[in-house]
Amino acid sequence: MQLLTAILMVCFVISCSCVQGEVESTKKVVRLQWYIHDTPFSGPNSSAVSVIGYNASDIQNELAHYLFGQIFVFDDPLTQGPSLSSPSLGRGRGTYTFISKEEFLIYMSFTISFQTGEYNGSSLNIVGGDPKQRVFSIVGGTGKFILARGILEQVLVKPFGPFHASSILSHNATIHLN
Repeated sequence: MQLLTAILMVCFVISCSCVQGEVESTKKVVRLQWYIHDTPFSGPNSSAVSVIGYNASDIQNELAHYLFGQIFVFDDPLTQGPSLSSPSLGRGRGTYTFISKEEFLIYMSFTISFQTGEYNGSSLNIVGGDPKQRVFSIVGGTGKFILARGILEQVLVKPFGPFHASSILSHNATIHLN
């Protein structure tokens, strides 16, 4: 009886290993790059607006120094290249919140909606907050990205400032599909 139990256990372990190998081989990895153009504070052309937070008179407030508690909602254009005039891919829509009293830390929650090309009608859902490494989690999606998981690496190409009305961010996504 013990021999039979041992044989059955070995068969079970071997069959589980084979099934796991088959599942792993069917996973697909997609790597994509796009650029997002965030234009806050620019009147009717703004793609990001503050919905909760500080105004100019609050600048003496200690918490306002790092914009703690400030929440922005954005609807940014997504392009193939760093120029706003490069071919459009879709939109990036969501929120970013300043979450620290001691430093600039931002938590983001957003959706990348593809409106052209191979992934037209599909979207990616992204969350996280790591401004030093600028790495975010891809936690799902729709269309061709259903059950997607992965990472999004963000690189600041051009910062918002007195000479630039918008920030340009490069997004490099590694997406694992089932």
